[in-house]
Amino acid sequence: RRLAMAGRRMSGRRGTSKAVLGLVVGGAAGRVLYVRQGEAFAPSLRPAGSQQAAELGLDAAVAGSLSLRGTSATVTAGSHGNARPQTSAAFLGCGALGAGAVLAKVATRRRRRVTMAATGVTSSAVAGQGEDGVRAKRASKRKAVATETQLVTDVNPLDGPDGTYQVGIDFGGWLQSADEEVEAKDLRVEGELPAWLRGSLVHAGPAKFEFGDDEFVDWVDGQAMLYRVRFLDEGKCEYRNQWLDTSNHRAHRTAGRIAVRETCSRPTLPNPLDRFMYMFEPPNNENGNLHISKFAGGKRCCSMSVGSSLLEFTLTDMKTLGKVNFKDELCEGGPLIFHAEPHVDPVTGEWFTCAIQLVVDLENFGLKPEYVVYSIEPSAPQEPGAELARRLITRIETEHPSPVHTIALTQKYIVMIQIPYPLNWDGMLNAEKKWLLTGEYEGNLNDYNTWEPHRPTLIRLIDRVTGEQVTPFEADPFFFFHVINAFEEGDVVTLDVVCYDEPPVGFPLKQARSGDVEDWRGGGGEVRRFHMNVATGEITCTGWPDNCFDEPKVNPKVDGIRHRYSFGVIDDNGMLRLTKQDHETHEVVKWSDQDVSRELPWQPVFVPEPYNEREDAGVLLSFVRDQPTGNTFCVVVNTETMKECARIHFPEGHHIPLHGHGTWMQGDL
Repeated sequence: RRLAMAGRRMSGRRGTSKAVLGLVVGGAAGRVLYVRQGEAFAPSLRPAGSQQAAELGLDAAVAGSLSLRGTSATVTAGSHGNARPQTSAAFLGCGALGAGAVLAKVATRRRRRVTMAATGVTSSAVAGQGEDGVRAKRASKRKAVATETQLVTDVNPLDGPDGTYQVGIDFGGWLQSADEEVEAKDLRVEGELPAWLRGSLVHAGPAKFEFGDDEFVDWVDGQAMLYRVRFLDEGKCEYRNQWLDTSNHRAHRTAGRIAVRETCSRPTLPNPLDRFMYMFEPPNNENGNLHISKFAGGKRCCSMSVGSSLLEFTLTDMKTLGKVNFKDELCEGGPLIFHAEPHVDPVTGEWFTCAIQLVVDLENFGLKPEYVVYSIEPSAPQEPGAELARRLITRIETEHPSPVHTIALTQKYIVMIQIPYPLNWDGMLNAEKKWLLTGEYEGNLNDYNTWEPHRPTLIRLIDRVTGEQVTPFEADPFFFFHVINAFEEGDVVTLDVVCYDEPPVGFPLKQARSGDVEDWRGGGGEVRRFHMNVATGEITCTGWPDNCFDEPKVNPKVDGIRHRYSFGVIDDNGMLRLTKQDHETHEVVKWSDQDVSRELPWQPVFVPEPYNEREDAGVLLSFVRDQPTGNTFCVVVNTETMKECARIHFPEGHHIPLHGHGTWMQGDL
């Protein structure tokens, strides 16, 4: 489902289209070429200071035959000096992503970019590749070259004959497994970093998707990798990635196959009796690949996921310590599943989340689902690995439990949204039954839930101290991933959330990696603002239609109080853009230096400027994938102007797969 964020249904897909569009990004020079009905043509490119579009030429690295939805389009190489005849062009938006013939007018400007490998790089082949071997290490490092590129900063979809334009996203490349752990010092920094930026950007993400001949069913099953970028004195930066060392990963690696249960995958066991016996084994629940957070007053780090326990690691050496050592009453009720992304109070440091627990119901001889809302207090033991107890805030019984991806905090309340997307017990049991009988498991996250739009969405306000709940507010049905912020003014609690009219389509990993994602719907969601009066029980809603926004962040200084701005990713006609959203004027400002023809940002993190109370004072940090080359850099964007301050280049050829949420950690832990 999270892959659906990357695209948006375009109006040009309705009906059939005889013409086929592909966007070709050719060679190192990054020239932009469009393909339609077996011919190649260049858009109107206007470099700064020149009216001669012919100056640009066509990059000659676009040679070979491209198969576009059954239409053969042959592109002939031009005469550019970087010509590599018979080399297939890297292209985006082809195949199922192509839609309608388009002639898009683009505004461009020249810039010179020098690419070179980072210095001081050490790497090791990953453990965990199985007998079939580690994917061959990427061929030799690319030579340092200076190339002149045309920066495509904007595309107007209305210039096309059908009013459509789509760049497309290279899932096939983005979802390949990582094949190395790297430690790189003195990274190449292009631009100037703010003098106050000191600390670490830490992300987690699924990064290993197969063992031997076995491939996981869903992206969320990929084995967890940690990524850290350290911002040091004098503009120096370091990078390191390291596997989260879990019992799950060790078992898969040792067996050379899928050996233990993951959220949406099951072990390869040829013998039906072995599969039957395995169904009675408790899950390991060790694969924290989505959420990074600090707890115990910000002194300890953990990584977690949809079906994972909290896994602790140390920031300085990226060492995995194992499951957080809880000793409390929640341990007696069985495992907690479908954790929400943790929310840390920026003032007190208290850590909050909620999860679902299946409690044994002896009276009815079954399982009774309950939401469990709990916190880790800032006074908890701060020594890494130390035993601690959670504070149980409340339990909420429900007949229709649905996963909660994120929660919000106000000064008094925890805001929890229960959408009409309950767990689908029949779907889960059918997937288990098929695995038991055949050894094949086909359940993914979409199969685990059922969309029931005849039910309302419930917005629950839970007292942070007492656990008492204000009567749930009923809203029209909507689906969501992310809350933006919530705040109180008198008796009214205001909530901003990114809403979808229905769940975005999700894809099994194999299908997504093949690029067969034509049927996605949604893309970004619509920002809606809910006002809930705790005195009268009234709820009202206002919208921000066609905003197509998600992955929201606010300045932590306004977390839980009235905000004006949010920052995140917007779907801009098929390409993802970093944006600043003004919730008062509805103005949207985009990262102005992004090359939309090739640069794919994801999961931004807001870092506030110290000692500056202006809400938009800070920077936005985001890993950005250069789609033609597969290289990644971290962009640093000024959040007041949305202009680029700097980009930090990771080692050339180093692959970072589609990753999960990240966080900023001031200093070292």
